[in-house]
Amino acid sequence: MDIECSRREIAAIEALIRAGHPDLQGLCLALSDWRGELRLIEQEMALKAKMPAAAEAGRAEGPEGDAIF
Repeated sequence: MDIECSRREIAAIEALIRAGHPDLQGLCLALSDWRGELRLIEQEMALKAKMPAAAEAGRAEGPEGDAIF
């Protein structure tokens, strides 16, 4: 999933809620799921931006600079 796809799904669900769709409980659950997905994608992208070399190599460094496996 990508950010734009998640944002489109969120916008569609919000539009259904505003339009008075009868399945409010289901739409709220779907909205929560998509917002959670978006947060995960954004966190993953932020992590990759902070540590591009470590992320590409599949490694992360601990606070002392030691590789964590």
